[in-house]
Amino acid sequence: MAPRTPHDSTLPTALTSAWGIVSPPGSRGPRPAHSVAEIVQAATEIADEEGIAGASLPRVARRIGLTTNALYRYVGSKEELVVLVADAAWGDPPALPSSGWREAASLWAHRLFERFLTRPWLLDVPTTVPLTPHTASWLNALLAALAPTGMPPHELLSSSYLLDSHARYGANLRRASPVPAALTKDNPERQAVAAEVRDFLDGQLRARDLNALAEVMVDPSFLDDEPAPDGFEFGLARILDGIEAHLGRLSDAAAPR
Repeated sequence: MAPRTPHDSTLPTALTSAWGIVSPPGSRGPRPAHSVAEIVQAATEIADEEGIAGASLPRVARRIGLTTNALYRYVGSKEELVVLVADAAWGDPPALPSSGWREAASLWAHRLFERFLTRPWLLDVPTTVPLTPHTASWLNALLAALAPTGMPPHELLSSSYLLDSHARYGANLRRASPVPAALTKDNPERQAVAAEVRDFLDGQLRARDLNALAEVMVDPSFLDDEPAPDGFEFGLARILDGIEAHLGRLSDAAAPR
């Protein structure tokens, strides 16, 4: 049985619920016919279909045959539901290799990037959401892989933030592609749209003397609707290079003179 919080607890309900800590039940009313797990599953299905904004309490209640008021017996607010749904969507972290911190960090970032591509609505969940079981497991896996480097805690967390931010940014770029995703690389219509957008922007940029950007934009990957992961790979490699260079400086500073 899950532990319960006292009546006078000041902890956020969303946080305690995510960790399986529930408030003491009331003494009146019928026994619940549903479970929090059922509600989270229904909300997840809606989020997968329409995004997290669509998983409102009334929509979730209708999907499982409840009134909105009845749903409050299971979750106290939309914020609490979002925390629970997001944690379930994260799932377990990847098993990281023990061969070295760089290989482990690279795999972690790739799996995070893929998770955002699979469930892009996770990008819309506020990053201020507190640690929940699955997000904590993801962070713990990376910290454990980086710990042998000897970096102090604040540097371990900063390195984790860099990798997390890069995965989020890359996935968000993929989601926000200026060319409709329904158009494929082999579709002439897609090629025509991309060329028209590129030509328009090229003229606008050069008219404003923004030539450096105009020159970069000539590259076909700039407006590719499904770009190869080269941009993600390049950025990830530079982040890992930076951490590696930092570790080299730490080692030099610690060496006896």
